[in-house]
Amino acid sequence: MKTIKLLSTVLAVAIVAVATAVEKPKMSVTPLSADRAVITIQNENASLFELSIHAEDGELVYYKQTTKPLSSYQKIYDFKNLENGNYTMDLRINDTRLLKDFEVASKGISVGESKLRIDPYFAFTDGVLKLSYLNFDQESLSLNIYDEDGLVYKTSLGKDFNVASGYDLSALKEGKYEVILSSLNNDFSYSLVK
Repeated sequence: MKTIKLLSTVLAVAIVAVATAVEKPKMSVTPLSADRAVITIQNENASLFELSIHAEDGELVYYKQTTKPLSSYQKIYDFKNLENGNYTMDLRINDTRLLKDFEVASKGISVGESKLRIDPYFAFTDGVLKLSYLNFDQESLSLNIYDEDGLVYKTSLGKDFNVASGYDLSALKEGKYEVILSSLNNDFSYSLVK
């Protein structure tokens, strides 16, 4: 029972540490005309970032990665070459993602609300794998652990918003392992050596 309480306390501290260390970027998309918009990005700290735009079918239609850390960025984008349809703008700064859906139509560009997403936190110490994840979309999650020969462990984590788990891996043989946290739309991986 003491082990369960200790593990719960450790995971709660890890969740608080992750939540306070997360980047808090802001992104606005302001239509200027039927096919042009200003994209403005601001972040508290100067950071490298990636900005991509995906079509509804997942096709990448635009990608930009900064070469030096920035705390602000602004550019006018011309969407006239995009077909009418729904798109998602994806801003990634460190472990934080900001998603914004928008529609390109003959009547102009319409922009949806921003959605914040944070990558899961993994740690492996003293034979224990710790995982915490804020499941904003409340998707069904599964955890798979692979060694060089294939799958060694699989479990379903459910659809809870706050996922915090610990796994005693002390019984596994020494070697390299790949941990995959999966949902319908995302896969996150973590490598560890035991």
